[in-house]
Order: sequence, then C-alpha cells, then structure tokens
Amino acid sequence: MKRIILYTGKGGVGKTTAAAATALQSAKRGYKTLVISTDPAHSLRDSFDIDIGPEPKKIVKNLYAQEIDVFYSVDKYWGKLTGYIQSLFNWMKVDDVLAEEFSIFPGMEEVSCFLWVYSHFQEGNYDVIIVDSAPTGETLRLLSLPDVARWWIVKVLPIERRLLKVVRPAMKVVSDMPLPEEETYAAIEDLFEKLTSIHKTFSNPEITSIRLVLNLEKMVIKETQRAYTYLNLYGYNVDSVIVNRAMPKELDHPYFKEWKVFQANYRKEVAELFSAIPTYEAPLFSKEILGVESLLEFGDILFGKKDPVEIFYKEKPYEVVKEKGAYSLLLKLPFVSKQEVKLHQVGEELTIQIENQRRNIFLPSFLARLNVEKANLEGGILKISFEKGGGSKK
Repeated sequence: MKRIILYTGKGGVGKTTAAAATALQSAKRGYKTLVISTDPAHSLRDSFDIDIGPEPKKIVKNLYAQEIDVFYSVDKYWGKLTGYIQSLFNWMKVDDVLAEEFSIFPGMEEVSCFLWVYSHFQEGNYDVIIVDSAPTGETLRLLSLPDVARWWIVKVLPIERRLLKVVRPAMKVVSDMPLPEEETYAAIEDLFEKLTSIHKTFSNPEITSIRLVLNLEKMVIKETQRAYTYLNLYGYNVDSVIVNRAMPKELDHPYFKEWKVFQANYRKEVAELFSAIPTYEAPLFSKEILGVESLLEFGDILFGKKDPVEIFYKEKPYEVVKEKGAYSLLLKLPFVSKQEVKLHQVGEELTIQIENQRRNIFLPSFLARLNVEKANLEGGILKISFEKGGGSKK
C-alpha cells in the first residue's frame, strides 16, 4: 500500500498538529512514514519540538520528517528557468543579489515542494507520505496549476519555441539581450509534464486523500466549505473533516458558556455541510501540543482505534458537467422521491432539503452567477440544471 494524505485548512486551525499526529499514528502501526511540510511558514519542527532539515530526518521508529529549503528546491526543479531569468536581469544591470531574489517567482516554492512529494512517492521509499500543506487558498491555487500548465504547454509553448527559432538570428544582430535556449524550453516542458503526473497521482482516490482541518468558527467553516467545493471541482478526493479545538464537555466554567453554545450550533452546521464524509474531532487541550508524547495523545483521541492511513471516503459527493453550453450539477440521492426534495438557492449557496435533513453546497463562482432552471431525480441521481445566462437570484 502506498498512500499520500494531505492536510490543509485556514491558517492557525492546527493542520500541522493533525498532520504530525497522523504521521506518528501511522508509524506506530508499522508503516514507514514521511511527514513533509510544503507550507512556506514551516512549523513541523515546532510541533515535534525537534530540529528538522531540508532532507528527511528520522524522528522515531518508522517516522521521518522534512521541511523544504526554498532555494535548494527551486534550484533543483527550476534551475534552467531561474538561470535564464538571472542572466536577463544581469543584462538589465540589476544588482546580483536582487536578480537572484527576483528570479524566484510566486508559486515556485510551493510547486517545488509538491515535486519533492511526487519524487518521494515515485522512489517508493515510504509506505505513507503525510503532507502538511499551505493554508487552503495557496493549496487550491497549487492543485489547480496542472490544468493551467497543460493549457500553456499545449497552446503557447510550441508557438513561442518556433517563433524564437525564426527571430533568434535577427535578434543577435541588433541586440545582445539573452534569449532562452532550447534546453530552457525542454526543462520547462519536462517540469509541466511532471505537474501533469502529479495531478494524476493526487487525484487518484486509491492513493491520495485530502483532509480539511477546521475550528468551530464561522469564517473558518466558510473557507473550509469553499475549499471542499473547489477540491471536488478539480477532482481531488476529500476523505474527511477534522474538527480541532472543540470545547470539552467537562469545561463548565461560566466564562465559556457562550463559546460552548456557539460551538454546538456550528457543530450542527458542519454535520450538515459535510454530511457525505466522515468527521473526526479533537478537543481543546489544556496545554500546548508539542513533542512526540503530546502528539501521540492527540492522535489517540482523534482517531481512537481507527487506522488513520485508511481511506475514509472516496466517492464524489457531486459532479459538475457541461452539456450543450449549459452546466448541470449531479448529486447522488438514493432512496428518496422527487416530492421529498426541496431546492433553495441564495447567491453562492445551494440548499437541498429532504424532510428535516439539509445539505448545503457552496457553488463555484461560475455557477453562483446562474439561476437554477430545473431539477430532475432519476435513478438515485439528482440533476440540477442551470440557466445559460446570468440573472437575478430569487
């Protein structure tokens, strides 16, 4: 069995703690495990309370940890491109230090980190790779990159390469400006092909699971809902939601009374929003969760006797399709009749109600601008069709 488990969530919700604790539970069960941080603001070393470097370091039996070094990684995977960019800056008389700094574009570090994950997976040195990724916004941009890269490499790169072969001789006559060589294009093409392979690996539900970590707070839940929508849209499997820092029942001080009421209401909302997938909950601890012992305790409470490496869920909760220029949302609803289903759309939220059970779906932005035209239930599949043009919401 080879597994990749990626943890993401809004900054500060405890995804690093969840990732580190899962890695320890995995190692305890005998899986050779690597936990790797792809978050530019690394905190794995703080979580384990152990110094961690840019190469895998053994933490305990069966467990290794790694925090990526940005310059080493960018040089490893983007060397040809950054080399050309630096030569261009030097030609423009940009200071050497600034040229080196400017040659690292936004996104290069995160992509390099994922290339590390893919490299470890391909080499097969680990049974389980746990990824402590960047906050949800950065992770979503990164996971959507292969689709953008595929368009660029098919549409733009071949034209640019052919054009440069024609103009290169003329450019050398009138200017000494450095132009990208064929090996630079070859390196970029190779990189984008790797990104496509990464997408296939990360979107394979038999290999990769994404776990969303949240706290019982309104803004956190909304961001998690958006992440869940777009991860499904991009074809990535979300197999569970981790609720962190829930108020424990024994905490009955009057100061926390309102907090407990708020959290009870938000817990109900989380159950409705993510009803299709399992939810695991960890309480607010009375101390900081630092070091191996406290992380083991956290993992024991979070998963109990459950194997955290197991695939908790791998069916698509819904799917967006496009037919004849119109979009439809397909949702599995077995064992219900058409009369039992009620739909209500307010902006980007679509509510599906069956008797006293509700399911809220956060619509992608391109669907949120459209009104629901009709809905059909056939063979246990609810098909919600949207109008082709925009319009005011009712």
